[in-house]
Amino acid sequence: MEKINLSILEKMPLLDLEVVLEIEPLAPLSMVSELPGSYYKTLKSPDKKMLCGLFENILGWHICLIDRNMIVQELIKTRKKQNLDYIKNVKGSTFTPLLMEYFEINLKVIPSSLFFDDLWSKAYRRADAIVHPKGTFNISYNIIPSKRELQRNEKNPKQIEDKAMEKFFKNNLGQFPQYYSSPTGREYVQLNGRYQYKLTIDTELFTLLQEKLKCENIGYIGNSEGWVDIKLRKL
Repeated sequence: MEKINLSILEKMPLLDLEVVLEIEPLAPLSMVSELPGSYYKTLKSPDKKMLCGLFENILGWHICLIDRNMIVQELIKTRKKQNLDYIKNVKGSTFTPLLMEYFEINLKVIPSSLFFDDLWSKAYRRADAIVHPKGTFNISYNIIPSKRELQRNEKNPKQIEDKAMEKFFKNNLGQFPQYYSSPTGREYVQLNGRYQYKLTIDTELFTLLQEKLKCENIGYIGNSEGWVDIKLRKL
């Protein structure tokens, strides 16, 4: 497994290079910045936090939330020694970016676009509720005969009584899928062209990104379906 090099985080951010970032969507994008309810509304263009996620994916920084929070605690100490204030970016999703200090957006160009709604399958897990077994379409074949023998609902004999189903579910957690899916309304944007960003960036970060982009210039924005082609060049 390739080791993740986070040494850039130890240095003081220095925004000393102007570059142009071009992002060409290869599929419709859905970029949700706020915590959604029953509807996922997209931004018109990626914000700084999303660009940060894009950069970290390019660098291979696939780090879980617990480890990210530990890194942030060390960053706060490091920035204090450097006489800098560290601003933790917690707005929106649970994603905790690590490279926000190493670039700034100065200008962005957004081409014409088309917005549309579609259904998106969202994964849920409710291990302590009756909702989960009712939401799953599949279970292990081993427990199908036992499920058929469960007590039926008096008002609707086609359905299993809730208490019986809940008890059955808790006694057979390993035989049910870990998640069930639910169709959710989500907004997408289809671009007629590409995004162009003028950035001021730390030279070391630019160099790291350039090295990775030589081998692989495909990433994603918004969700795992939002594939994009990326180009980064000096002004």
